[in-house]
Amino acid sequence: MRRIYARHKYKEMSIGRKFKAENMLNCIQISRSPKFLLLNGISVWEVCWLAPEQTAGKKKPFVYTQGQAVLNRAFFPCFDTPAVKCKYSALIEVPDGFTAVMSANTWEKRGPNKFFFQMCHPIPSYLIALAIGDLVSAEVGPRSRVWAEPCLIEAAKEEYNGVIEEFLATGEKLFGPYLWGRYDLLFMPPSFPFGGMENPCLTFVTPCLLAGDRSLADVIIHEISHSWFGNLVTNANWGEFWLNEGFTMYAQRRISTVLFGSAYTCLEAATGRALLQQHMDITGKEHPLNKLRVKIEPGVDPDDTYNETPYEKGFCFVSYLAHLVGDQDQFDNFLKAYVNEFKFQSILAEDFLEFYLEYFPELKKKNVESIPGFEFDRWLNTPGWPPYLPDLSPGDLLMKPAEELAQLWVAKELDMKAIEAVAISSWKTYQLVYFLDKILQKSPLPPGNVKTLGETYPKISNSQNAELRLRWGQIVLKNDHQEDFWKVKAFLQSQGKQKYTLPLYHAMMAGSKVAQTLAKETFEATAPQLHSNVVNYVQQIVAPKGN
Repeated sequence: MRRIYARHKYKEMSIGRKFKAENMLNCIQISRSPKFLLLNGISVWEVCWLAPEQTAGKKKPFVYTQGQAVLNRAFFPCFDTPAVKCKYSALIEVPDGFTAVMSANTWEKRGPNKFFFQMCHPIPSYLIALAIGDLVSAEVGPRSRVWAEPCLIEAAKEEYNGVIEEFLATGEKLFGPYLWGRYDLLFMPPSFPFGGMENPCLTFVTPCLLAGDRSLADVIIHEISHSWFGNLVTNANWGEFWLNEGFTMYAQRRISTVLFGSAYTCLEAATGRALLQQHMDITGKEHPLNKLRVKIEPGVDPDDTYNETPYEKGFCFVSYLAHLVGDQDQFDNFLKAYVNEFKFQSILAEDFLEFYLEYFPELKKKNVESIPGFEFDRWLNTPGWPPYLPDLSPGDLLMKPAEELAQLWVAKELDMKAIEAVAISSWKTYQLVYFLDKILQKSPLPPGNVKTLGETYPKISNSQNAELRLRWGQIVLKNDHQEDFWKVKAFLQSQGKQKYTLPLYHAMMAGSKVAQTLAKETFEATAPQLHSNVVNYVQQIVAPKGN
């Protein structure tokens, strides 16, 4: 019998807390204090209160919750474990001029300042999310809208109009019906330190996705894929996080393959594999956190176990299971059956693997779970590099031209004829990222080459695409190209996403004295607009050695 963690009668829960104007403003005034706050006598840890300068409009405060992994216990009384799922309703009262939104499939206004929300499907507590601010919305599809501050709404609409529906429809063909009703995006204030949070019906995303040319629009495929893997079928505990993220990476790449082709998807997957390699080089392959099934000891914060392993090693395990099947259509049909079997439930790896072997009895007869070197138990419980790596050779079609072009830029005497013969105007984001990563690996380049590189490719050096701005900033710093240092500062002033902010501060502090001064001056100017966690991390980076 399958060991379903949360196969029980779901409970209804009501969140009745009212957010009064005086409480909101009092908390805003102490938003730069430690994260521990008091609201109506209730301790609040990750209810994030932002001052106006931390928002895009810089006129009104903003509040949002971040529940994953075990933070919503500070938001409302709950069983803060993914093993328990429930429906919920909430009545939220806000100050004049503010709008509340939640991860709910129905909502209505009850008077000028009151909003009522209901989630009719059972979800784990970490997916209950709230945001309050100066928010407006725009429809971008038959079941999707974008939410943002007024100064961002037109850019958000332009970037995602018609895009979300294409991603949703492709996901439905592969994994079954989208059961959540609406799929809306909330573009968070610039200080939001994460890329995205897959709250059902209302994904929270970084405004860094607003590149102006839709070049980062496909990033939300990952969050959309969580609609089936993670939100619908959920890991029963955080030691099984790979069940959420490994499947979501696989689903993301299946959607991407259908829409953009295998070469582009393999290029993106190669980038992910490189991140996994980097992580294991730093931590050591045998580190216990480099298992798929992590043992979380009492008192350990599940967030401390977060790394690339559940994403990329999890992706490799799902890819291995597809490889055993040997037919992509059959495995796609299996994923549909898997989602249908376990929807709205929380499961363990044993539940999934037992269902897999029952679905493919011919594989069960072959004892594929015990193939030497590829045992399912080894996948789950042994740290280290994945025993099986999916074939990413179709990506060579895009990687080799990028590698060859990067090599041309290493020469002391540049062959501009050969360089200009490579047309990069058709290259998508990940191919450009791959090219810039190779340039960064080969840096510092001969004197003058970075200046010429920027002049040759203004599409890169002047891009508003955050992935390209990060790489260009790193190249500029590693080559001490001070002429473009202002672009590094401008990027750090425009956003506070941890993924982009920390690497640039590391690069500045590893650079020249001018770069180190830039780091300290930029941090002093931008600290008030950053999330407190990011402030703490940057302080550690820029602090003098020995302190």
